Amino acid sequence: MPLMTSKERVTRVLARQQPDRVPIYDQFWFEVQVEYRNQIGRPFPPEVNWNNAHPWSHAHGTLWEYFDMDMLQVGWPDYCLRMIPPEILDETDDWFLQRDGNWAELRWWKHKMGTPEHIRFGIDTPDKWAEVKHLLAPIRERVRWDEFWPVYRRAREANRFVCYGTVEVFEMIKDVLGHEIMLMAMMSDPEWIHDIFDHYTTVAIKLFEMNEAEGMVCDGAFVYGDMAYKNGPFMSPTHYREFLQPYHKRLFDTFHKRGMPVMFHSDGDIRMVLQDLIDSGVDAINPLENSANMDVRELAPLWGDRLGFVGNIDVKVLLTNDRDKVLEEVRSKLRAAMPYHGYIYHSDHSIPPGVTLDTYKLVLEEVRRIGRYE
Repeated sequence: MPLMTSKERVTRVLARQQPDRVPIYDQFWFEVQVEYRNQIGRPFPPEVNWNNAHPWSHAHGTLWEYFDMDMLQVGWPDYCLRMIPPEILDETDDWFLQRDGNWAELRWWKHKMGTPEHIRFGIDTPDKWAEVKHLLAPIRERVRWDEFWPVYRRAREANRFVCYGTVEVFEMIKDVLGHEIMLMAMMSDPEWIHDIFDHYTTVAIKLFEMNEAEGMVCDGAFVYGDMAYKNGPFMSPTHYREFLQPYHKRLFDTFHKRGMPVMFHSDGDIRMVLQDLIDSGVDAINPLENSANMDVRELAPLWGDRLGFVGNIDVKVLLTNDRDKVLEEVRSKLRAAMPYHGYIYHSDHSIPPGVTLDTYKLVLEEVRRIGRYE
């Protein structure tokens, strides 16, 4: 088969049509970005640190470009109610407690990436939401234009597949209300939750249209929304259909009207709602966490005719840095997924500290070697 451009390759895979080879894309913890960039001679500028890292946009190129990956992302608007620096409430040598622009109090690690500890959420009643709702407006300042325009132009020049990155309402609102308040309110005050979901979805669509109007036209959408944990979704399929699906469908339809396929990211076990996600307009899922019983070797035969898969290469295996184990992990997943023509290489979580650069290069070399179609 003739060699394709990255854009052609990913476009075909997201339509579940045979490409020339399996496309490649991935994410990295910030610690890994620092380590790999230092090793390859492309260190971050001194001003980049744990708290302001947006590593896809630096002038010397990104790891995605260094590894010649097929996709890049732009967009990622800021949905914080108040676009202000966080207020530090307390700190130790290892962590700091901060109150952010959503009035949420979160405890973060100082010297490594990780999920923050949820301490308190200031927006915890419908009345408080009504007072601050107006703060979430679709203004230009929510997009980091100076960071994303350079990477967008480089991606276009290289014929890469450009994704518009955004988050969906469950992910947005857990930053404002927290999981517990949000999920309890679905039962006790559904009108309030629908109002919040509707408002955030409307703003998300307007911000996307603003990006598009200014010329940042994309090939597909990468939508982030961790709606599950290792044992299943945070809500039943019935509640997904009642509370999330209408807003997912509105957002995803906006992309589909432009011919943009939707890749949906959720950690955890989402098997219970796969058909619902397909009905909402999801074209491919990511990252397929092994520790949450997501295994493309089982899922591809069941769903491969309707759904694409972006991920599932087990980072726990990569962390062994054992050549034979790493190669078998890559080979077994590609063998299972490739016949359905809808697979994109990606780890089952961001590449963590401990995966050596040599191991990571081995992974990509093997994907390129065995991921070719005749």
